[in-house]
Amino acid sequence: MKTNVVYLLGCLCLALFAGCTKDPQPGTQADDFILETTFTNPIVSFGADPWVAQKNGRYYFTYTQGGKLVLYATTAMSELALAPQYTAWTPDPEGVMYSKNIWAPELHEIDNKWYIYFAADNGSNANHRMYVVENTNADPMQGTWVFKGKVSDSTDLWAIDGNVFKYNNQLYMVWSGSNAGAAPQQLFIAKMSNPWTIAGPRVMISTPTYDWEKNGNAINEGPEALINPNGQLFLTFSASGYWVDTYCLGLLSLKANGDPLNPADWTKADHPVFSMLAESGAYGTGHNGFFKSPDGTEDWLIYHARNAPGGGARNARIQKFTWNTDGTPNFGVPAKIGYPVIKPAGEPVRRIYRKDNWTIAGYSSEELVNDRLAIRLIDNNESTVWITRYSTSPTNYPDHWITVDMGRSVPVDGFIFVQKSGDRKIKELQVLVGNDNQNWESLGVDTLIDLSPNKQYFNLQARKKFRFFKLIPVSGLDAQPQPGLAEVSAFILH
Repeated sequence: MKTNVVYLLGCLCLALFAGCTKDPQPGTQADDFILETTFTNPIVSFGADPWVAQKNGRYYFTYTQGGKLVLYATTAMSELALAPQYTAWTPDPEGVMYSKNIWAPELHEIDNKWYIYFAADNGSNANHRMYVVENTNADPMQGTWVFKGKVSDSTDLWAIDGNVFKYNNQLYMVWSGSNAGAAPQQLFIAKMSNPWTIAGPRVMISTPTYDWEKNGNAINEGPEALINPNGQLFLTFSASGYWVDTYCLGLLSLKANGDPLNPADWTKADHPVFSMLAESGAYGTGHNGFFKSPDGTEDWLIYHARNAPGGGARNARIQKFTWNTDGTPNFGVPAKIGYPVIKPAGEPVRRIYRKDNWTIAGYSSEELVNDRLAIRLIDNNESTVWITRYSTSPTNYPDHWITVDMGRSVPVDGFIFVQKSGDRKIKELQVLVGNDNQNWESLGVDTLIDLSPNKQYFNLQARKKFRFFKLIPVSGLDAQPQPGLAEVSAFILH
């Protein structure tokens, strides 16, 4: 019931927001548009142990890939699925202690250099240790990543899930450690003299004591530093085995003016602060990170969970969180998958044109047998598709095309494309515009990715005004010569 009330209140806020907007352009009315202000979780279908770093309006995402370090860059976290993958670093395949089982990478900028911390072994979990690579380029998606070595205290014992942070101008690392990976896994902290060197003894600040920390196994892992607006330091951590449905987040709080290296200065909450919610499709919720909204006014949580009980793939999800009156973070409950969530403040808000009066002005071919007609491209139904196949005069590359008549000349900032499910997706799509269905201006070629049913955006370099647009599939994502497309829309930015 609580979830339904929150959802209804959110929809009411959206309606009020849309009703207060002004006429966006001469010749258009507010009711010509659908205001796109929401997204749905999961934001990607993968993402175990997700992590986000941000700088200069860009978000850099990474997660456990197993055999390499990868990065994704985006300006809008709700649209992470559209970001291409960049391989930052791959270890030597054999003969080194860090060539296998690369877990929980974290990207950090420290003193104008980029570092990725990760756990790895040689194929045996008992040999997991922390390592780091460095990049001196201002953009972590560019330059060269250089292996700096192992990051270890003097004990050189099993270690995973390293997180580095500065507190009172001192650099610290906190991680999960144990005896060769056996339970219990505990949280340790130590000072660092530079981003690749621990300079002092480790101190244990948390061990599993509550029942909710011992499901599947007695585990504290995935520690993440969080500093509230008043400067108080917290550590979230993941409790229990990641493979159980009740994997959850716990919280450690450092007392005011406390010493991070003094265990007595830390207090553990006696209950999970974020946990499984079956009605939201959130099982095994844990291993989180934090980021700010693009305008800097909101705090957001990124975490992984599974859609169903009993195991399976983990995927990345995001949601806004707030602060309690005592300064502790309030993460709420996991957002329900597939339900609208308000975008982070400062992300693009698009006014999507309604298509009630749009028509198909021409096409190269369509599939008659399965009713996959050209009109399906603009029927506001992402489950129906236009396919150039099984017609009396089927076309192949490069002869495909379809033309849409928007009914009148309107300003446009970009297009939205939705790929069909399954095969026959389009890779390259040329876009032409005009006002008379005869003379055309090319706006270039958009490259689509193999993704469905996520929206993919083609942003124009400058706003254009036109009545007709023509889509010409140039190439496909597989070898089949007759492609399909589920939906196309046009928008102006709010």
